Amino acid sequence: MMDKETIIREGKRAQQLLDDPLLKTAFNDLLEIYRQEIFNTSFADDDKRRNLWVAFNMVEKIQGHLLSVMSSGKLAQVDLENLNKRS
Repeated sequence: MMDKETIIREGKRAQQLLDDPLLKTAFNDLLEIYRQEIFNTSFADDDKRRNLWVAFNMVEKIQGHLLSVMSSGKLAQVDLENLNKRS
């Protein structure tokens, strides 16, 4: 298990990534591209639609993971501050 300082450091880094305009644009652009491509597939093109759906969801999973790391870092920071107050 990681120590609180590592969790806090990774949480701050995740927040920096999520706040980065270039990464925000990349996520949004990819989601929109995949969304458009999914709706532009033909009825019979199940494989292509399935692959696009997986790609679309992978982008959301990456965003979700970064949000989880960021939240964990914030919670670890609060825990550490509370421990320091008690000392």
